[in-house]
Amino acid sequence: MKIVYYVINLDRSPDRLAAISADAALSGLTLQRVPAVDGAAAPVQERDAVLDEAGFRRLHGKVPMDGEYGCYASHLGAFDDFLASDADAAVIFEDDVRPGPGFRSAVEAIAAVDDWDLVKLMHHRLPALRARRRLPGGGELGLAWFGPTGSSACYLINRRAAKILREQLVPMRLPYDVALERGWAHGIRVRHVRPDLVASNPATKKSLIGGTKKYAAARLAPWRRLTTLAFRTSELFRRGIYAARGADRA
Repeated sequence: MKIVYYVINLDRSPDRLAAISADAALSGLTLQRVPAVDGAAAPVQERDAVLDEAGFRRLHGKVPMDGEYGCYASHLGAFDDFLASDADAAVIFEDDVRPGPGFRSAVEAIAAVDDWDLVKLMHHRLPALRARRRLPGGGELGLAWFGPTGSSACYLINRRAAKILREQLVPMRLPYDVALERGWAHGIRVRHVRPDLVASNPATKKSLIGGTKKYAAARLAPWRRLTTLAFRTSELFRRGIYAARGADRA
């Protein structure tokens, strides 16, 4: 299986590119750069072609931030690069993480078995995992009982999933990390690893999407988030059913 490795990086962040490229080299990886979309500078027509702002408010309960749109559009661009290549699978990095020395061998071990379409290799939270396979070194591959697990900083994806997600993730109605892992909605086999295969890079871990205060300020009034509550309740049950069934072929 041919695996290509991409890193999403803003033109104004050469320090991040240098840091992750150096760490990747220690793992025997050569990264292909995907120019990130600057959400604040994106033309209105391009933004409107991707973002459904009313749908985002309805499902996520907040006003979308420029950085959220930029992140989303950047990952769609990574899909385009991957699907234009001859690779069977791709690992997509955001530029604020650090792969460990055994990263490549771990990814190749995951890819060697056809029981996945997309594998999240990093999470903000992973409260419970339904393990389906042991990995070399003591790790596990499985399905998450609860979520969203957060983070789109590093994941493995095959061509089937990339084609499906490239079509189904437009329009944007959720943050990218939330939309990415909804295997029950997209008909793909989403898996998670434990423990994570990458970590935040202390030198570049500051988010470019927006700080905690800015994120909180974008939240809608409680009475305007009732549709969000209904959606999240539905997602909780759908995720549980998906994990219980094992999603061997979504």
